[in-house]
Amino acid sequence: MTSGLALILGSALLILILGAVLATILMERRKNRHHRQPVYVIDDAVEYALENIDPKTLGQVRKDGVRRIIEWSAHYLQGLAVPSRRRTGLQVIAGGDENAIAYIRQELLKKGHDYSTDALAEVLALEAGYLGSIGALGRKVEEGDLL
Repeated sequence: MTSGLALILGSALLILILGAVLATILMERRKNRHHRQPVYVIDDAVEYALENIDPKTLGQVRKDGVRRIIEWSAHYLQGLAVPSRRRTGLQVIAGGDENAIAYIRQELLKKGHDYSTDALAEVLALEAGYLGSIGALGRKVEEGDLL
C-alpha cells in the first residue's frame, strides 16, 4: 500500500468516526430536549417584561418596580404551593387574578411602593407571556370556564 492510499483511507476513517460522534451527539440533544422541564428565571422574566411593557407603565413602575412585582408574584405562587395553604381544586392562573393582584399590591404598599392595579395587571400579564415563551403553561383558560 502506498503512503498516498494510506493517507486517503486514514482520512476517510477519521471522517467516518467524526461523523458517527456528531450524529450521536445530535441524537442525544434532540432526545434530551423533549424531556427537559421549563426553567423559570426571574431575571429572564423581568427582561421579557421590560422588552414588552407599555412605555407609559414603565414610566410609572420603572425597571426596579417590574422586578419587585415579578418577585412578589413568585412569592405569592410559592405560597399557593404550600400544601397546608392549598385550597381544594385550586388552579393557578398565569397573569395574576384579583387575589394575586391584591396580595402583591398590599405587600408592595407595606414596602412603600404604590403601583396601580392596572400596572400590576400588565406586569403580571407580561410574566404570563414569559411563562408561555418557555413552555411553562398549561391550557388557556377561556372566559366562562369553571375553575
